Amino acid sequence: MLAAECAWAILRAEHARMRELSTRVDGTLKSGGWAHPQSQAASLVELVEHFQAFEETTHRPKGVVLLETMRGRSAEADELLNELELESRHCDDLLSQSKAALKLAGSGDMGAARTAETLLQEHRRLMAAHLEREDTLLHSQTALLLTGEEWAAVVSSMSEAMGGPRKNPTGGVRFPEDDWR
Repeated sequence: MLAAECAWAILRAEHARMRELSTRVDGTLKSGGWAHPQSQAASLVELVEHFQAFEETTHRPKGVVLLETMRGRSAEADELLNELELESRHCDDLLSQSKAALKLAGSGDMGAARTAETLLQEHRRLMAAHLEREDTLLHSQTALLLTGEEWAAVVSSMSEAMGGPRKNPTGGVRFPEDDWR
């Protein structure tokens, strides 16, 4: 099923981007300079916001039809989808809390700096496990449960979420996300 392979190639590429952004946040944390008064806490907030924006506006919209199509197919799939949804909400909460703590850390609150670091480390751990579960367990469930026609609908919805294909001045097809690369 070519449509399934295309959909998972897109999702895995986005997962790789999310891992890369998480690594950048972790690298900034480990540098330590962000936690001092008059620090670069604002740049760490920017990284966190960039991660959030990528996930909310680029990644999640592509999975809407996939997840809706999966619901109700099997008890095992529904349980997995519920767990993934809870994990995703928890990750969102961790990022929101870390941003608030980082803003306080930027004002010199060292307790807030430690809190932000703990929250971001927990986010990184949980997000890595979450993406791994999507890449393995969700992938397996979709392979078992979705038909070729359903995959075509999923890929079509992904194309719409990306703004759809458009003509490139040189005549090929381009997608809007190509503009940021």
